[in-house]
Amino acid sequence: MTNRLALVVDDSKTARVTLKRMLEKQNVEADTVDSAQMAIDYLVEKAPDVIFMDHMMPGMDGLQAVEAIKSNPETATIPIMMYTSKEGDLYVSQARALGAIGILPKQVEPAELFEVLNKLGLIEDRRTPRMSDENRFVLLNEPPQEIPLSASKEDMEEIARKAAAAASQSHVQQGHLASLLEDYHHEMVQDVRELRAELDQLSAAPAAKGSFNLVPPLVVGLLMLVPLLWSISSNDETRTALQAANRQLDQLELAQLYQQEQASASTSTSEELRAQLNQQKRRTTEQAGLLYNSITWAINQSSPYDIQEEAYSDRRLTIIQELIARLQALGFRGTVQLHSHLGEFCLDGDEVSGYILPPPDMPVTDCTLIGHPLQQLPTLGERQSIAFANFLATSPLVNNSDISIDLVPHLYSRPRVNYPPQHQDVTAFEWNRIAAANNRVEVTLIPDAES
Repeated sequence: MTNRLALVVDDSKTARVTLKRMLEKQNVEADTVDSAQMAIDYLVEKAPDVIFMDHMMPGMDGLQAVEAIKSNPETATIPIMMYTSKEGDLYVSQARALGAIGILPKQVEPAELFEVLNKLGLIEDRRTPRMSDENRFVLLNEPPQEIPLSASKEDMEEIARKAAAAASQSHVQQGHLASLLEDYHHEMVQDVRELRAELDQLSAAPAAKGSFNLVPPLVVGLLMLVPLLWSISSNDETRTALQAANRQLDQLELAQLYQQEQASASTSTSEELRAQLNQQKRRTTEQAGLLYNSITWAINQSSPYDIQEEAYSDRRLTIIQELIARLQALGFRGTVQLHSHLGEFCLDGDEVSGYILPPPDMPVTDCTLIGHPLQQLPTLGERQSIAFANFLATSPLVNNSDISIDLVPHLYSRPRVNYPPQHQDVTAFEWNRIAAANNRVEVTLIPDAES
């Protein structure tokens, strides 16, 4: 494997040299700088495969440097490991929020450094890795544990897939039926128009006062009867001709009555078909609404996210991409609203050292803060991973398509589960279990009015 390049940023010469030598023993070349500003200047000329960043440095500190590097599109993809002795849940969450991928202690052992480089894909692993509980380093991109729900995420996704498949089949069948009804309706309307035109032509001939106002063939038949009546007594042939003429008159009258009845029946049938078509459209709309409700219910069963996780993380992105793709297949047009909610956790600590989750058996009345450990971040409910932000900005699923995404932050305003009264008998574990369920992202589908 080609040697990789690392950048070590630390104001301590001893720390820089120590880590540089350890990296070179792993066949990873290392450059060193003694300040965050020098690191930013270095990245203008070179692009290392990984950066090891100290926290406490004169001038710009490590977290500020991470934020500056991640905000620059040219350097945002470079993985950054915090190389520091600083610990604590709040520090880990701050490093995660700004884009660091992990934390490495200053007194790192060669085996620990080897495992970090191996997980980053910078070296080849030819040894059996140590158990994860022996490691002192922290990688922040591992999926967080979730509080178990009544149904697993896989079950909910299976429900959504089955609902989508059934809806797709129903949609095709309903569309075919609606098309047949429309075609039959147009044929019946055309028949009615032609029949009415024929009747208007038949009745357009002028009628004499006091006559029966029969059609022209009927008038011709009457004129033909005059000579027949004049010679009726002379021979049997005349009588036979008169009988035939009478039969013709009867047939003409019956034909006219039949045409009138057919026109009335066609009009009635057309109205019935129109009513059936409108009823079928209403049923289709109602079934589509029930289908969308079923999909959102299934998706929202996996809505909670970890206390340290972004509201819109890579895990959330996988769910939303699958949802949008299936909605497009169903012909959905409208808005997918993503509502982010924060849980009010029972926390211990202070603003200086940070807030952490307390021991499970501690009474909730002893909590120093009821809220979120990252509440100082101004856009806490809208935090996104880089992949999620790129999806919203560039994906054809939500750009120049019939589906849009709207992010709606609610902070603490709409808990799914009500919190119990804060008294001595309620433990921090019981309280935080409810807070974790309320720390969630829920989906709402809003179809366009014309769809």
